[in-house]
Amino acid sequence: MITPTLRPLHTYEPVHGQILKPARRPPAQPPVVEPLVTPDNAQFMPTVTKILEVLDGRRPLGQLTALVAEPVYQATVTRLRTTPPVGIRYQLSSMHSCQPSAGVVEACGVVEIARHGVRERRAQALACRFEFREERWWCVYFRILVSR
Repeated sequence: MITPTLRPLHTYEPVHGQILKPARRPPAQPPVVEPLVTPDNAQFMPTVTKILEVLDGRRPLGQLTALVAEPVYQATVTRLRTTPPVGIRYQLSSMHSCQPSAGVVEACGVVEIARHGVRERRAQALACRFEFREERWWCVYFRILVSR
């Protein structure tokens, strides 16, 4: 019967009398983080105001082409066809924004709606989303939430 012998692993265990020095690791590099754009209401309020002015007829529809994505533009066209801006005025009352991820800003706000000849104003909620594409901010979602 053969007796097994143990041999040192040269890549792991030192041979008798050998001193192993740990290998130096390169210093850890901090992860590269792209700077986030601080959501600033002043940056997005003019776009929202322009969309509202198109909806109530104070501004021509063509001015939105450089500000909004195609789905928002088409939704605005549809809304203008189904609800003509006669005697309605929208005014942005307040707006709050946050940045859920890099290159995305989501905002909500309150829109006051006044009807011609009526002193009472109604407040409705607004939700919108902006994405940074092609070196500028595009409004990719815009809704005035109607309360019933």
